[in-house]
Amino acid sequence: MFIGSELIEFLLCLGQVRSDADFFDLMLETTRRLGFEQFAFVSHVDLVAASEEAVAISNYPDGWVERILTERYYLDDPVHAASIGRNTPYAWHAIGAEVIQSRRQRTILKEGASFGLQDGVTVPVHSPGEYRGTCSFATSQPVSMTPHIRGATHIVAGFGFEAARKLVRVRLGLERTAPSLPRFSPREVDCVGLVASGMGDTQIAHALGLSEATVHQHITAAMRKCGVFKRTALVFRSLFDGHICFHSLRRTSSK
Repeated sequence: MFIGSELIEFLLCLGQVRSDADFFDLMLETTRRLGFEQFAFVSHVDLVAASEEAVAISNYPDGWVERILTERYYLDDPVHAASIGRNTPYAWHAIGAEVIQSRRQRTILKEGASFGLQDGVTVPVHSPGEYRGTCSFATSQPVSMTPHIRGATHIVAGFGFEAARKLVRVRLGLERTAPSLPRFSPREVDCVGLVASGMGDTQIAHALGLSEATVHQHITAAMRKCGVFKRTALVFRSLFDGHICFHSLRRTSSK
């Protein structure tokens, strides 16, 4: 798949970003090139009592940002709610009734439109060990969800949000001190995934065609790499780091 010259330019410029101001200016220009007017990179947290590690960068009007914070609209925002269970871009006008269920949610959309956020595209950004987040591009005009828009917003959001997270880590002095993720062998991943599904050593041994002693060795090695001493903590850490996914927890419940 080929990436157009403008996206290549965006990625090159993103590599030169060293401050929030640099990032803001680049995203402002990129947003306009995409055909939108406003953007927001936001971690899904309580923005009033937000952690310092959360991302919150946008060019939304000050009046709308004030409304979001004072009314705590971010807790019920249907655009954010629609990101759950998705990993690809979606247009606001396509958000269905299964998400927009309350008068408050309809009020949020109506008020947003009065600030120029009539329609838009939002990209979910989910990364192991990080807050859930979204990158949104908004406009005062109806959005046509073309393949170009779908692909370009996905690329800009993914790389852009990671750059924003890096700025936060650098600002907090975490970029150099963050420990590297433990590396599991393929068999350790298999064993930990089955532990997460509720299996004991005997069941895991039968499922993988291994001896119980070998299974125990793999699980013990994984715990040692993670610096934990209980299997519950091992599962939590493995989910957090992305070694296994929540689908692993459903393996036995579906049988």
